[in-house]
Amino acid sequence: MKGCLLRICFLFFAYSSLWAQNDDMFGRVIELSDSKGSTYEILTRISDLSGFLFIYDSDVVNNNQVITIPSGNYTLRDAIVRVVGVGIDMKMVGNHILLHRAEDRPNAESQVPALRKLPVYRTLEGMVRDRETGEPIPYCSVNIPETGIGTVTNQNGQFLLKLSDSLQNVYIRFSHIGYELQQISSDRLSDNQNPLYLDPRTVSLDAVVIQSTDPKKLIEAMLDSRSRNYASEPFYLTTFYREGTNRKRKFDNLSEAVFRVYKSGYDKSQPDRVKLIKMRTIRNDQERDTFVMKMKAGVDACLLLDIVKNLPDFLVLNERDVYRYTKTGMAVTDEHWAHVIAFEQKPGIKTPMYQGEFYIDEKNNALLHARFQIHPDYVEQAQYMFVVKKNKDMEIIPREAVYSLSYRKWNGKYYIDHIRGDLTFKIKKKKMFFFNTATVHTYFEMVTCGIDTLQVKRFPIKESQPTRNVFSETNYVYDEDFWSDFNIIPPEEKLTDAISRISAKIEENIAKEEIGEDSRNKK
Repeated sequence: MKGCLLRICFLFFAYSSLWAQNDDMFGRVIELSDSKGSTYEILTRISDLSGFLFIYDSDVVNNNQVITIPSGNYTLRDAIVRVVGVGIDMKMVGNHILLHRAEDRPNAESQVPALRKLPVYRTLEGMVRDRETGEPIPYCSVNIPETGIGTVTNQNGQFLLKLSDSLQNVYIRFSHIGYELQQISSDRLSDNQNPLYLDPRTVSLDAVVIQSTDPKKLIEAMLDSRSRNYASEPFYLTTFYREGTNRKRKFDNLSEAVFRVYKSGYDKSQPDRVKLIKMRTIRNDQERDTFVMKMKAGVDACLLLDIVKNLPDFLVLNERDVYRYTKTGMAVTDEHWAHVIAFEQKPGIKTPMYQGEFYIDEKNNALLHARFQIHPDYVEQAQYMFVVKKNKDMEIIPREAVYSLSYRKWNGKYYIDHIRGDLTFKIKKKKMFFFNTATVHTYFEMVTCGIDTLQVKRFPIKESQPTRNVFSETNYVYDEDFWSDFNIIPPEEKLTDAISRISAKIEENIAKEEIGEDSRNKK
């Protein structure tokens, strides 16, 4: 792999200072001095005075248009209208103001008369903890085995699962490496506000010794068993994706999306394709002294991190043999035991490579979970893997690059379930007297919420999302109605008041697309 598999690239731009106050009324009067500047600059000035952040699509509001506003007192609404014009609607979403075009919804609905009535959803939410320590269990798999529907807990052990009313009295499965599998009726979860506890399961030292096995032979057995454990035919995944940047533990920006992913079989060289269903981007323009960082290839990294299909060098045994492998023990996963194999680059190899561990099922040799990072001793040398463009006045030093992934079994095969990457950088700004360094954390995350193996067709290239571009700069139309009933990963912390629980009506949008496609084909 030598870093090429997970070459997560970032663009780093200029430094800016912004100030803000708080307010929550459209009718509040603000005083503007004689102002001339770009739309973005004037909206930023209004944001400073009102305390509201603005959310809008670049196709709706032209950031670069130069406008002039005479000095005077304006209501917040009047000030916005003077900047963006009368053809733009505005709506408050928490502490944000959403700017969007007015839509003729009745006509839009009439284009899809065959759509069924939207289903009613119910919400299951809670927290999963370790019974012995009481600590939250992050990235615990939460799914309905019969359906392929599921999500994972966030870093605080919280989960949120949206189920249609058609799914009554189903069992929800909670599973995590090192814990006893637990299944609970959805009816019990509906009214249960108490944490759900999983029992840790350990293996005795004697059992470890008895089951001691050459780790390389385990890897070979895993590779030989891929045809039995993983899908060779193409399939669809419905996924929730998130990427963002935090500086000094404060939220800078966040992009969230729903994807329909076309996955070719594990043994196919045909690349995966991604179709964007819906997305939104929120930027905290009121955060002072913000380094603006843009993740270039988070979506592409999620595809590459399906390491059963895209074998990294630590799973390829060859004559080069640069890794040292150790079986460190056994761990329970679902109802089986798994071999735990640790790896790291051999002494004397000084280039940035990986260290970590992965889990192989004892009975069927399936790879279940992996967590690895660029070796901490050499991560600073890996700058070339991440930074493709930066401000000349900035020095960007990688501090940590950690990746984790897990697979979920459904209908006899294993599918990628959850992927996460966390990268930390130290940023030095040259020639700054008051501000010299900052620690910036960037991350990307994708969770599988649905699996579909029927009538799978590869998306045309024109319908596919470019995965190597800066995703946060994707042009999209914000759809407020869409973010209502979708299985999301709850945010690890309260980023802003505007980041509430979002969800998406996936099936309705897919149905609309299929009806539209059928109509086009008939023509």
